[in-house]
Amino acid sequence: MLNSKIQQAMQKLGIDELTLPQIKAMPEILKGKNCLIIAPTGLGKTEAALLPIFHLFLEGKEGKGISILYITPLRALNRDMLRRTLYWGRELGIKIAVRHGDTPQKERRIQALKPPDMLITTPETLQILLTGKRLRESLKHVKWLIVDEIHELAEDERGAQLAVALERLREIAGNFQRIGLSATVGNPEEVASFLGEGVQIINAMEEKRMEVEVEYPEVKEEDYLLAEKLGLDAVSAALLRRIKEIVDEHNATLFFVNTRDAAEILAARLREINANIEVHHGSLSREARIEAEEKFKNGRIKALICTSSLELGIDIGHADFVLQYNSPRQVTRLVQRVGRSGHKVGRASKGKILAINAEEYAEALVIAEKAMKHEIEKVKIRKNPLAVLANQIISIAVEYGSIKAEKIYEMVRRAYPFRELKKEKFYSVLNQLHRQGTIWMSNGMVKRRRKSTFYFIENISMIPDEKSYDVIDITSNKKIGKLDESFVSSYCNVGYRFIIKGRAWEVAKREEAVYVSPSSKTYIVPDWVGEEIPVPFEVAREVGRLRRLAVEGKIGDKIIKKEVEEQVKNGFKVPSDKLITIETAGNIVYINTHFGTKVNESLSKIIGSLLSQRLGESISIGNDAYRIYFKLPHAIDAILLKEILLSISPDAVQSLLKIVLKNSSFIKWEVIKVARKFGILEKNADKFSVERLMEIFNKTPFMEEVIEKAIWDRMDVENTAKALEMIRNGRIKIEIQPLSPISLEGEKARQEFLKPFGIDSATLEALRKRLEETRIRMLCMNCNHGIETRVYRAPLKCPKCSSKMLAVIKNDMEKGRKWLMKNASLVASHGRKALLVLAGYGIGPNTAARILAMQKDGEELLKEILKAEITYARTRQFWDV
Repeated sequence: MLNSKIQQAMQKLGIDELTLPQIKAMPEILKGKNCLIIAPTGLGKTEAALLPIFHLFLEGKEGKGISILYITPLRALNRDMLRRTLYWGRELGIKIAVRHGDTPQKERRIQALKPPDMLITTPETLQILLTGKRLRESLKHVKWLIVDEIHELAEDERGAQLAVALERLREIAGNFQRIGLSATVGNPEEVASFLGEGVQIINAMEEKRMEVEVEYPEVKEEDYLLAEKLGLDAVSAALLRRIKEIVDEHNATLFFVNTRDAAEILAARLREINANIEVHHGSLSREARIEAEEKFKNGRIKALICTSSLELGIDIGHADFVLQYNSPRQVTRLVQRVGRSGHKVGRASKGKILAINAEEYAEALVIAEKAMKHEIEKVKIRKNPLAVLANQIISIAVEYGSIKAEKIYEMVRRAYPFRELKKEKFYSVLNQLHRQGTIWMSNGMVKRRRKSTFYFIENISMIPDEKSYDVIDITSNKKIGKLDESFVSSYCNVGYRFIIKGRAWEVAKREEAVYVSPSSKTYIVPDWVGEEIPVPFEVAREVGRLRRLAVEGKIGDKIIKKEVEEQVKNGFKVPSDKLITIETAGNIVYINTHFGTKVNESLSKIIGSLLSQRLGESISIGNDAYRIYFKLPHAIDAILLKEILLSISPDAVQSLLKIVLKNSSFIKWEVIKVARKFGILEKNADKFSVERLMEIFNKTPFMEEVIEKAIWDRMDVENTAKALEMIRNGRIKIEIQPLSPISLEGEKARQEFLKPFGIDSATLEALRKRLEETRIRMLCMNCNHGIETRVYRAPLKCPKCSSKMLAVIKNDMEKGRKWLMKNASLVASHGRKALLVLAGYGIGPNTAARILAMQKDGEELLKEILKAEITYARTRQFWDV
């Protein structure tokens, strides 16, 4: 079936029989069919695609230029793929090269002058190839295209950008054969349509078994001693002991966590009990990641603590076990992660989830069961993302110089995400780009402008730009990783200590980068933005069902039973898939649902807005997958919340969210990101008013995209409507009761993890000193007398007229009388505590009032001030300058 050279190369590698994916896929690819290959990790999906393509290439070799294009979502996968394919290239006489952002200039020149037969690249680099003169010419010869880990690209803006890029490539090369590869696809038909027309689905998922256990570590006598030694609670000590035991029982364990800060703190703590581990995540430098990968491959470490950075098929050698800290949140994640173990045909992939509380345990049970049944979440592909449309219109203008608008429309419409794009919508985006001066349009022709090229250089990628600082080890001058700007500007002064790469460091100096030296232990971890994985609606509903069955005595799982019994024993109803509880304690309200992260986000925004209107005051809102919580200016009757919940029409969800988001500060993040992708703001622009942007571009495609994108990324309109319908028709009941243990489960879990590992006393003491030393100006609202002072020696009465109404003013800010009166009222009511809070970075009277209403003192008060400072540091660029 295959060329004799390929058969000889296979024999040299000892490959004497094909795997199921290879048996199923190779004949179809040899017939020239477009294919989507779905198979578990480690069963030779890549070879299933490449070997028949190599055969076709060898049989019909012609001309110069790139014949095979291999696209992966990550640079690391590019490097890995090059390593894996170089053998085949040598044996078969096929020239293979890789090109991405890290490719040296010399190598790029060689590729332009002498293009390889096969190029491995990323979606972003393909954008550049389409505009480069020589490389664009070499793309005319493309006959085969492979998209690896296609599920990872299909459901976000990178995927929509790639879909259009493939149609642009088709304009240059004509039709080419398309192959998609994935280990996890819940709706293959949709992903096949995304890849192209007439795609045959080759499903070989049944070939590999998966075994996943869920464990809640039991506290033993020895854990109390360990807890005392490490300054932890016994549950955390039991968790660390159990992790080390599991790592020691296996040869090579991949230990997955959901966030980078969790990876760092667990690594630091495990090192204290002599665990042989390293850390791997996206905010570590490439060198640090490669070093960790090599140590794992060579057996120099027993475990690698990692985030989604190692979820995809990067070759890190043989892992015989996968461990997951807490629920992975989604079935797809678990399948990808556990699939990294047992990389041989016939071997089961084995993994274990360690949960730190009953809610995490129940969620992990649900996800593990779904994973073993192959019930994977569907890939959702957004229709007509206008930011991508704007990006591609400008990129096509740069590529062609001058092109008919109708031709662009025809090209874009062929891409699956834009298949339903109306001509009116296309021209409205085109006209906005013309009015902005990003492109030129006249007589039906779109032309490149100088501004188009600048835009293209800054916006090759659809990934939002987050400003970050490199962290450099001053002793070796090696880059360790990177930190978000907000964390650096708030905390990284000389002498500050934090953990990165699982080790403690101290800031030596701060310039364009943060220079650090090794330090004694600390438990401060950097705060990286945008990490939480949303829990799907279906998973949360199942967790609710487990709780209900436990109440009914229909399941015997002791962990879930214990949680439910504690709730019932104290006289509380148990929230479940059929019961919502509204629970209050003073000005705190919890609504316990089982709707998942995005539905609860949607409901929290709608209910919060309607409640704020009723009260005539602003309120604090939060949510997770199982609860919505509000901090109100004062206590209210919970019946009001029940009435609001029952009043929301399922059909009105989308329109309500659009109204709520348009008038909320929540949208400011999105305005900046979309403005950059539309070419309204340059990448490094920092002097602008978000409100002014929203006003100028009101009722334009830009503002439409801001709202639509926020709803798509953070909300779930369809399932929110479904949930509200179930409430309306009585399938889900609502009960009102006082605050119960389950209400506080999420908060408790966060605190339990932070408490042992979190903000240490030394940091809080440094914060207190800084606040007390802050220079402030005080203004008497009675006699207008002004005082320049520091917080620690500030008077609480006006020295001139003895009034207690003293407003605190920081820096040179000028504020209106209403703002000053609210500020002064806080000082009059709360005294020195108010001065301390108002001295916080970016804390105004509204935030201060919320913090002071919590009635916290000492370190607990300082923690709240610190949280508010972090929030401001993240969002300060979005406020008016």
